Order: sequence, then structure tokens, then C-alpha cells
Amino acid sequence: MSTGWGSQWGQGRRGRLAYLTMLRRSSTYNLRATAVRCVAVATVGAGALHSDRWPSALLLWLPAAVCVVLQLVQAHHERAESLPRRWPATALHADLSRKNGRHAIAVETYAEIVGGLLLVVLASWVATDLPPLLRLVMLAAAVGHFTSTACAIFTDHAWFNPDERGRPVWHEMLRWVSGPLTAGLVSVLALPADWPESTWLAAVVVCLTPLLVSLRVRDADLALAHLAPLVAEEAHAGRELVISETHGALSTHLRLLEQEARGVRSSAPTLYELAVSANARLRETMTLARIGEVSSTTPASLAASVLTLARAVGAEVNVDIDADHLGREDRELARIVLSDLVGNAVNAGAGLIAVHLAQRQGLLVIEVEDDAPPMPVGVWKSPGTSSARLQTRLAGLQGSLTCEEEAGTKTVRARWVPQGAAAERRQGDDHDDDVGGPGAAG
Repeated sequence: MSTGWGSQWGQGRRGRLAYLTMLRRSSTYNLRATAVRCVAVATVGAGALHSDRWPSALLLWLPAAVCVVLQLVQAHHERAESLPRRWPATALHADLSRKNGRHAIAVETYAEIVGGLLLVVLASWVATDLPPLLRLVMLAAAVGHFTSTACAIFTDHAWFNPDERGRPVWHEMLRWVSGPLTAGLVSVLALPADWPESTWLAAVVVCLTPLLVSLRVRDADLALAHLAPLVAEEAHAGRELVISETHGALSTHLRLLEQEARGVRSSAPTLYELAVSANARLRETMTLARIGEVSSTTPASLAASVLTLARAVGAEVNVDIDADHLGREDRELARIVLSDLVGNAVNAGAGLIAVHLAQRQGLLVIEVEDDAPPMPVGVWKSPGTSSARLQTRLAGLQGSLTCEEEAGTKTVRARWVPQGAAAERRQGDDHDDDVGGPGAAG
């Protein structure tokens, strides 16, 4: 049997948020459904006692009554957070626990289906000696019982479980026609019975009431389809509020810290880099919140620091990041490189900046092209400057820092071996030296 189409049919409905929402509502819904079935069973049972065929009527009524009693026991233990101790409640509880959240109908549900259909048979075919209006009330109660069971089946949280993908296609087809299916079963059992002309039309209306099951199913799907986007929007709004409050509390202190660290940059360059990085990361979080990035751990989030620097002076910037994943150390180094290169371009008066980050031939490459005036000779990468320290750091990763100037533009290019790969290369070189030295001596 094909499962692919069925999986694709219900894939958009299944999700963790929708599943948890329906799971948390299940106990409340089951309690209300049990109350509906109690009223239905009591109504049909009271009518059956007034029938001349009460022995056979009560025999048909008994399965539904037993199911309701077991449901009430189950509901009591759920509310008391306890476990049943006697059979058959223990067996039913174990079966429900085993099939909870899965596309498998519990034994109790099968019994409810049979019990509901027997109530329809009782009201339509057995209690024919009762007044037509009373029979109609009994039929409405029986149909209500069966409809509540159908709603519980087709809106169960298992239909939203993301771990239950790949189910047979006929599962989805049954759910799609749940209303007509439920109404059809009731109509086939009830309408051929002997109904007086005065109540036949009313009996038809009662038998078609289960068509509302389809509306209930569609309504649940429609409501939950908007749940994930709504939660994402609310989460983004809350995250933006927290970031804004954090920025307001820390921005002044970090800016002062950076100014103080600038005074000791020559003697403590690492301290200065940490202060600059902390201040840049704080500004970056604000930009991330504005552009809608979820996490600062993705390569795409590196664009935030560039946008922050460029927008501060009104420069136009274009950022192209062609990398799916960067390690934590490479991501931090990329932030430092971008902060230095874009910061230099902004300080030099660039009005148009293009940034490109890519992985080429085993190297991470960052290119910053701008239209700022040419750099004075002997300034760039001179001892003590940030570009000189960056050059030294890149050289330690088998990389380089170069600049190409053309008419009206210049391109600064930083490249290095990813730090995990660089460590492997260094270990390989050391291993070769170890092997080559003694071997040659021997």
C-alpha cells in the first residue's frame, strides 16, 4: 500500500506546536465528550425502560453504558493523577497509554463506535412502540453519542504528530470524508426504519447532523495552521523587546569600555579586541532583531555587523554570504575581519561597499570592495595597527591579508584555512616531520 502520498497530504498539518496544543486539549475534550455520552446514554436508557421491548432494548443499551462507566473511571484517575487498580480499567489504561499519539485506535474507541451504533439501532428499530417524538429524542441522543466519538477520532492529536508521518493514504482519505462517513453510517441504520410521516423529515435532519464532523475537523486544521507563524511572530516581538532593553542597559558602559581600551591598545591589544567585539556584538543583536534572523550562530547573521557599521554613516552596502556553515572560531574571526575591513572603509569615507564571504578551494575568503579614496602609502598594516595584528593572526592560519586598487575602487581580501582544517594540517605536517626525520637518519 502506498504511503508517500498520504504522508505528503498531511505533512503540512503535522508539527510540534500543533501536536502539543491538541495533546493538552485532549483531556479537557475527552471529559466534555464523556459528559455528552453520559447524557446520551441516560436519555436512551430512560426511553428504553418505557418500551414494551425493554429487555432487548436494555441489551442493546448495555455496551454504551459500560463504555461510559469506564470513561468516567478513567477521567477520575486522570484528574486524581492516579492509576486504576482493577480489570478492565487497568487493561484499557494500558492500551490507551500504548496507542496515545499514534495512528492506532484503542479498544475503548472500538467499543464506543459499536455502542453508539447500537443506540441508533435501539431508537430506530427496537423502541418502535414508543411515541414518535420520544423515539426522535432517543435517536438524537444516539446520534450525538456517535458523533462525539467520530469527532474524538478525527481530531485526535495523533493526526498532528510529526513523528507519525508516512501513514497509509486511506487514513487521510477517511479523515477528509469523516462527516459524510459518519452521517452515512447513521443514515443507513436509522432511515430505513418505520418512521411516521410527521417525524421522518426530522429523523433525516438528525441523521445528517454528523456532517458537522467535517467542519469541526477543518476548523481545527485551519486554526492550528496559523499557530506556528503566530508563535514565531510573538517570539520575535518578545526577543526584540529583551534585546532593546539589554541594549539600553549595556550600550553606554560598553562604549566607555571600548574608549578606555583604545588608550591601552598598544600594550594590551587583546583587551582592546575583546572590548570592540563585545560592543559590536551588542549592536549586532539589535540588527539581528530588525532583519528577523533567529540566531547569531548562522553564517547569514554575519551580515548584521556589516549593516550596523554601514548604516551608522549612511553608506550603501551589499552583503553576499555564500557559506552554509562556519565553526564557532571561524565565525568569531569572520566578525573581527568584517569589523576591521568594513570599519576601515567607513572611516575612509566609502559611500558604496560590497562584501562577499565564500569558501574557495579549502579557504575561507572575505572580500570588501569600496569606493573610498586610496589608502596613504605606509599606513596600512604598519606596526601597531589593527590591520597588522589581523595580518599576523591570518598568517598563523596559513592565510593572508591583501589589497588590490583599481580606478575608483579598492578590494581588500582576507583568506585563511578553516581553523579545524588548519589544526589537522599542522598535525599532518608534524607527523611527516616525525616520520621523515628518523627515517632519513636510519
